[in-house]
Amino acid sequence: SQVFFSKVYTVSEDGTGLLNIWPNYLTSVFPTDSLIYAFGYSSDTTYKEIYGTGFFVFDLKGDLLEYFHIKDSQKYNFFGPEGIHTWDGITFYTAFNNFYHEESILKFNRISKAQEVLEIKNGKIKNGDILRSNMIGINDGCLVTASDIAIDSTGYNYKIQVTKIDTNGKIKWQSIVGKEPGNAYNNHCFSTYADLFGNIYVGVGFSDPSGVGSKADYQSLFYKLDSNGNTKKEYSTQLAREGFNQTYDIARDSKGWFYLSSDYNWNEPQYPYGNIGYGAIQILDSNLNYKSNIKLNFDSTLIAPAWVNSFEKIIRANDNAGFVIGGSLPYRDTVISYIDSLSKFDTISRSASFITILKLNDNKQIEWRRIYRIRNGFDHGYLHDLKPFPNGGYIIGAESIGLPYDENKDPIFKPWLLKIDNDGCLIPGCNIVNNKDQTSDLSNHLMIYPNPASNYIVILHPNTERIKYQIVSYDGKIIDEFYSFIENEQIIVPLSNYASGTYLIKTTNKFGSVGSKTFVKN
Repeated sequence: SQVFFSKVYTVSEDGTGLLNIWPNYLTSVFPTDSLIYAFGYSSDTTYKEIYGTGFFVFDLKGDLLEYFHIKDSQKYNFFGPEGIHTWDGITFYTAFNNFYHEESILKFNRISKAQEVLEIKNGKIKNGDILRSNMIGINDGCLVTASDIAIDSTGYNYKIQVTKIDTNGKIKWQSIVGKEPGNAYNNHCFSTYADLFGNIYVGVGFSDPSGVGSKADYQSLFYKLDSNGNTKKEYSTQLAREGFNQTYDIARDSKGWFYLSSDYNWNEPQYPYGNIGYGAIQILDSNLNYKSNIKLNFDSTLIAPAWVNSFEKIIRANDNAGFVIGGSLPYRDTVISYIDSLSKFDTISRSASFITILKLNDNKQIEWRRIYRIRNGFDHGYLHDLKPFPNGGYIIGAESIGLPYDENKDPIFKPWLLKIDNDGCLIPGCNIVNNKDQTSDLSNHLMIYPNPASNYIVILHPNTERIKYQIVSYDGKIIDEFYSFIENEQIIVPLSNYASGTYLIKTTNKFGSVGSKTFVKN
């Protein structure tokens, strides 16, 4: 039987063996039917250049089997890994950023721990910046990256360099795409895709990236390159004050149509120093003709810059009848609390980013939406990768951001790995819960899983009703308290600091209805 889980991890420093409290999280995952592999952002204070790359191996229950901090060399600091690929389960590849100026590929042998760099240089300017690469492996045994490169000595003007390179470091070809930059307008790329015929597709956003002090313009570009790197097709939107811009990920349906996970931007008078928007899906046919779009502005509380509200990943669903889309969206809430020091009630506005997964069917309708929040103090969670699992379900590589070390003696940033089922559930059966009754006994609708539990419990919030949750110990002490108002939110409560015993979860809604259930911590 399959195992679905949510787990966070701590790692030790290489030189001291002490707990590593510096940023560590998963940026890319590669699931197989026997193990789960991942690269991650990894910091370690025992090194001169502390920011680097970590390699992780997990079993199918999410238990961490191996962790290796890939050491920087005199020439390279393996910073911010993006993408992961392997053909044999032994040698793995990821793109990395060397001190923000040079993007290349790390070739890493997980058995011998040998590391090699496949260098990719700026093809326009000697020693020029080459940044923000995304990497994919393709069917002919080569790798493809698309990077922002400086095209002149100013260091301000960028286009996109697409590179095909073999696993021995031989560059097959390099091509330049994007519009001519200038007057604060620039090209940025976050996405590449390869088809079965060796064609490469690249999504580019062209805009004034800041909009500070003036109205910004936006344009979305999409290129098809053949197997030799020649540009064969180009799609573009109009350069306008309102419109699509970046493309974060690319997927195709059974007809060969393209679904681009993008952002949609506009300018608001009340936001003179930043422009706002939301995530959207652009749909193109197989010849790169625009067909339609799907707006993902389903929540009025998501008022923020478009890139904040957009979705990092889009993949074909396991049932081959739609797409699964993943990202991290900021949710805002207002809580009225009694402040002891002031002897009065006060209104507190809070915001936290929760992992959000959507299922989009082939009729372009949102079939379901799932939210995952982990109770870690700040509740922040950020999705970095989403992949289908070989035997069903989906795997998510993420980070959890919690309280400062001084408050809980735990790292602020933790690698976070989730495996969910085909319906986006951590709680079995979350897809069949549909409670719209806001006045009935809340106990009947309170779902907790697993119970008994060892590492964590998951609480399902079934509807849009705002409910206060309290976790109470056997002696009446309130251990945790929080609110939820997001339908189908799955709230993950880590139990590492809970003593063994029985606990009560108490719920209260705006009508004063109260519900409760118990769970046991082993």
